[in-house]
Parts: sequence; C-alpha cells; structure tokens
Amino acid sequence: MNFASIQYLTFFACIFLVYWHLSRKHQNLFLLLASWFFYACWDWRFLSLIIISTLIDFVVGKKIHASSVQTTRKSWLWVSILVNLSILFYFKYAEFFVESFVDLCNTLGFYPSQPTLEIILPVGISFYTFQSLSYSFDIYKKELKPTHSLLDFATFVAFFPQLVAGPIVRAKEFVHQLSADRQFNGQDFQQGAVRFLLGLFKKAFIADTLAIYLVDPVFAAPDQYSSATLWLAMFGYAVQIYADFSGYTNMAIGSALMLGFRLPENFDFPYLATNISDFWRRWHMTMSRFFRDYIYIALGGNQRGEARTYINQMITTLVSGLWHGAAWTFVAWGGIHGLLTSSLQFKNRHIKFKMPNIWLTTLMAWAFTQLLVCLAWVLFRATDFGHASDYLQRLFSNESGDSIAVTVLILCAFLSFGIDHLYGWLRERGVLHRYEIPAFVKGGVYALIIIFMFHSIPEEANPFIYFQF
Repeated sequence: MNFASIQYLTFFACIFLVYWHLSRKHQNLFLLLASWFFYACWDWRFLSLIIISTLIDFVVGKKIHASSVQTTRKSWLWVSILVNLSILFYFKYAEFFVESFVDLCNTLGFYPSQPTLEIILPVGISFYTFQSLSYSFDIYKKELKPTHSLLDFATFVAFFPQLVAGPIVRAKEFVHQLSADRQFNGQDFQQGAVRFLLGLFKKAFIADTLAIYLVDPVFAAPDQYSSATLWLAMFGYAVQIYADFSGYTNMAIGSALMLGFRLPENFDFPYLATNISDFWRRWHMTMSRFFRDYIYIALGGNQRGEARTYINQMITTLVSGLWHGAAWTFVAWGGIHGLLTSSLQFKNRHIKFKMPNIWLTTLMAWAFTQLLVCLAWVLFRATDFGHASDYLQRLFSNESGDSIAVTVLILCAFLSFGIDHLYGWLRERGVLHRYEIPAFVKGGVYALIIIFMFHSIPEEANPFIYFQF
C-alpha cells in the first residue's frame, strides 16, 4: 500500500475516523490490527516475521531486565541478536552470499552448481528488525525499562506509518507515547496534514518526475547519452533519492502526528552539508544514530587510538552499505564514505591551514562535499560495477551522444528542490524566525501545491526507493 496512492489515503481516513472514537487501550489494539493489515497488504505470509521478532524481543527484554548477572544479561541479548539477524540474513543476504561464493569458486577454477533459492525480500525487513533490536539493546544498556504490555510493544514494532521505510524509531522514543492518553489536537492534525502534503509533493512530483523523465532513461543506457546529460542525470538522481526518501519520512511523520504520535526527524537538509561527516548528521539520521550507537561505539568508537578509530569508522560504513542492499556496489559505496570520513578526520587532526575568506572556504567545502556525494550516488544507483564504471568514465570523457529534453516539469522539479533547501538554509540562519507568514498565504500555497500536483504528477508512480531495503 503505497503512501502516494488513493488506497493509502482511503485506508488512513478510515483509521483516523475510528481511532479518535476509541479509548487509549482500544486505540492501541486498533492500531496494531490496522498495522498488521497494512503490512499484510504487501504479502500476508511475511507478517509472521514481525510477530516472531515481537514475541522474542518482548521476552528477551524482560529477561535482561530481571537478571543482575552480566553474563546472563549478555546471553539473552545474543538471543535477540541471533534471532533477528538470522531472519534478516536469510531473507536479504543468503542468495547474495551464495552467489558471491559460487563466483569466487569459479574464479579459483572450481565450478560448483549454484542452488536456486528464489527468496522473496520482505518489504521493510531492515527497518523493523533494527527497530525491534534497539529495544533489547537499550534495556541491556539500562537506558530503558521493559514495557509490561505486549500490546504496546507489538504496536511499537508494527506501527504502520514508519513500518516499511522508517524512520528507525527506538523504543525509548515511542513506547511511552503508547501508554499515555491521547486526545485529538487540531494543531497536531494541521501540522501533520501539511507534513504529509509536502512529503507527497516531494515523492509524487519531484522524485517521480526526475526518475521517469531523466534519471531512469539515462542510467538504463549511459553509453547512448552525452557527458553533459550524464552529469545532469547524476545530479537528478541525487535530488530524486532525497525527495523520495525524505518525502516518505514527511508522510510517515505527518500520518503519526495526526494520530497523536511524534516520530524523530530523519533529514535535515543534507545537501547543505559542508563536509562528509556533516552530511551523515543530516541524511537518514535515525539510521546514522543506530549504527553510531550500536556498532561504532560498541567497537570502541574513538577511545582506542587513532588507527582503531579509522578501522571502526570503516567497519561501520561498510555495514551501513551492506544494510542498504545485498550487492557489492552497496558495500563499495559504504566503503567510499568510510574513506571520506576517515580522511576528513585525519585532515582535522594533522593538517591545519587557514583560508583568508571564510565564505569562500565554506563555499568550496560545500561544493567539494556535494560533488563527492553525487559521484558516490552513481555507485549506489548502478546495477553492478561495470555499469558504474561505464557511467563514471563517460562523465569525464566529454563524450557526445543523445540529450534529454529538459522540460518545464524537470526544471520545476529542480527548482522545488532548490526552494526546499533554500528554506533550510534560511531556517538555520534564523532568518525565518523574524517573520510570521500569514495563515491565508500558507493556505494559498498549499492549495496551489495540490492543484499543481493534480495537473503535473506522472501517471506512472514509482515505488519508494527505500522499500527495497
């Protein structure tokens, strides 16, 4: 059930109307059943995986909290880790590693037969697995006490607005909201509806317009297009993936807010970043925090010497890359970001120089950072290393070829992205706090957005990019 669809709007309207006429306990039960139904609409067979993770981690949380013996606590934590990661590994990575092993054997002169697994990837499995795991981790770290309500915990794991593509919500951020009484709030509804509308605009217009009319045709056959067109498509993909994922996040946050819940922010205008570490503080922030807290810090962070810090950073980014997809291109993409992050830290520690103009320095740092991020997106988008290599080579070879007609819709998509980040730039500098935009102006803008989408969004809607993760 795609957020950017009439089916979801109808589903949410029905949930909304019933939900606010129920008591808190019945609200949670209704949300749980609605969330299970929402997920079953994708494939009802995989609903059992959510239920298994829920039951295991609910029991594990109680066992960890009840024990004062460290070895026992750690043993129960490993139960949660092994169960959840085993499910994730089988459905997401088993076929990938089998294929990689067969390819390695072929390279070495052995030719084993390759089993045909044909495993279907359950939508959102990386998100709800990590979310459920965070509950066990936080109880183990004594940052959270287990909930006594299986209903509340099951609702937390399955909560439909962020179930299939995040944000990755930790139990300590959400479970307490389920135990509190909730009353309809007109301001929350208004803010939630606006967030949903803006997210829908990002996804249905900006992301899908760029995907259908620019990015997909060029990436499908890069050898047919000129270098200038490849540059445009690369920047188009950078905008597409941001608009697609942050658009989903806005719709998830907006849906939750209209139901009385607050989800953590997941994006903070990442293309304003002036270095690679700043980029990851702004991009998919809930995932970045998860890997920082449960992998990087668990490995020792920056507390075990400089060399170990770089190793820990590289391991974390490699795992992050693999989390995004079962392909070596994703691992390489994570490794590139690890090298960039370590290089930045090395420079900050050992290379000190001053530029005469702080504005020029900032502008150069911003441009260099965004160029590196966009070049890395080519590897993220490519089907394999050969595809990525061909694309990157033609970027810098000044090749001639076909061009994509830059239509008014494509220009509007880029312009809308620019306005989005201009808003972020002004907000960060406190400019927007000085002025109060009249309500009728805001209302007029939102009405124009709706009218514009009605006439301009592509008829063929693309699935959300992060559904595959």
